[in-house]
Amino acid sequence: MIINKQPLPDDPAPSDSPPSYETVNADLAHAKFQNEKQLEPVNVFPWRRHSSATSSPNPTPISKSPTSSATKGNGKETSFWFPFKASKPTREVQATVLGLIRDLVKEQSQNPAASLAILESCAEACSGYDLTLSSILQEKSIEGHTPMYWAIVKRPPDGEEHGKSVPDLLTALISHATPLSPNTIADIRHACLLTSDQLLFQRLRMSPEFSPLSGTDEMLLGATIPPDAITVENVAGDEGAFTANFEVAYFQKRMLISKHVELDFIARARMWRLEFLIAESSKRRDAPRQGSWCISLSLLENSPPTWIDSRLLVPEPTLTSSDTLLSAESSPPPISPSLMDRLRSRPAKPKPTISIRLQSPQQLVAPLPGRTKSRHTKDFCSAIIVSLDDSMMGSSLQYT
Repeated sequence: MIINKQPLPDDPAPSDSPPSYETVNADLAHAKFQNEKQLEPVNVFPWRRHSSATSSPNPTPISKSPTSSATKGNGKETSFWFPFKASKPTREVQATVLGLIRDLVKEQSQNPAASLAILESCAEACSGYDLTLSSILQEKSIEGHTPMYWAIVKRPPDGEEHGKSVPDLLTALISHATPLSPNTIADIRHACLLTSDQLLFQRLRMSPEFSPLSGTDEMLLGATIPPDAITVENVAGDEGAFTANFEVAYFQKRMLISKHVELDFIARARMWRLEFLIAESSKRRDAPRQGSWCISLSLLENSPPTWIDSRLLVPEPTLTSSDTLLSAESSPPPISPSLMDRLRSRPAKPKPTISIRLQSPQQLVAPLPGRTKSRHTKDFCSAIIVSLDDSMMGSSLQYT
C-alpha cells in the first residue's frame, strides 16, 4: 500500500508522491484481447526472454507512460511507483515489492499498462539493491503460493472470455519471473488444474519458458514447425466422458530420434498425459518387448484417482497440397506404361482407422508429490501401457 505524505526538507526522494492505482493516467487504453480461433502460446516480452523464440510473433512491448517516471533535481530518472530512498535497507525494499505484487494480484487491475509500470519499477528498484524480481516472484509469498498461481485462480477461464488471450498481468508476471524453476511451474500447473482451464494450460504448454523442448526436439522442430495442438470437449449428458483431439507434428521422426512424445492436457478436473514411447528392458513379465512402440495413459500430479475405459483412434493422415506437389515433382515421368503405372492410376483405397483400447484394470492414480511415477499395486495402477505390437493395425503406426 502506498501512502501520500509531505516531503521532509532534506529528503532526497522525489517530491511527487506515488499515485494510487486509481489515479493512473486515465488516457491509457484498456488492453483488448484478440478473439482467435487458434491457441497462441504465452510469450514473454522481448526484453525478458531467456529461451529460444517461438514461431508466433512476440507481443509489442508496452512502454512506460510519461507519468511512471520523471526527471527531478539532479537529472536522474526516478520511478514514481517505488517510494524508497536509497538509504532504506534491502529487507524493507523486498517487503515493499512483495506488498505491491500482492496488491496487484489481489485487485486484478483493469489497467494492464499500470500493472506493467509497477512491475517495471519494482524490477528497477530490485536491481539497485542486489535483489532479483525473478526470485521474488517465484517465492510462495501469498498464502503459500506464487503470484502467478493467484493470477490464474482469480481470472475467468478463457472460454468465458470469448476466446480472449491471456491477460497482460499474468503474461507480465511470467515475463519477469523467467527462467521458471520446477517448483514454480508445478504451482502454475496446479492453478490451471484447479480452474480446469485447458485453454490457458495449452497456451502455457506451448511456451518454451513453461514447457521447454528437449535439445533433440528443438533441433527437429526448430522455430517453423507449429507445436502439438490438443483440444478437449466434454461429452454432453455424461459427467465423466470427454474427447481429446491431438495433432502431432513430425510424429514418426520424433519417435525414431527422440524416442518419446508427451501430450499433457486437462479434462474433467484431472491432468492427463498421453505418451508414445519406445519400451526399455524390464524384469516384469507383463512388460512390453524391448524396442516396441507403446502408448501410455496416466494421471499427473494433484489429480484424483479414477477408472477409465477409452479408445485411441488414429485416422489416416491427409496429405497437404505441398506434399502432393512434392511427390509429383519428385517422380520421373514413365518411359512406357507398366503395371505399376496402372496401379498408381487407380484411386487409393482409404486405410481403416486405427483403434486401440486403453482400459485400466484397477483405479488409475496420480504420482505422489515429489515422484514422477506412482507405484503399481493390486488395487491401483500408475499408467495404462499398451504395446502397438499387440494390435495389427497399431503396429502400422511405425511405418505409415
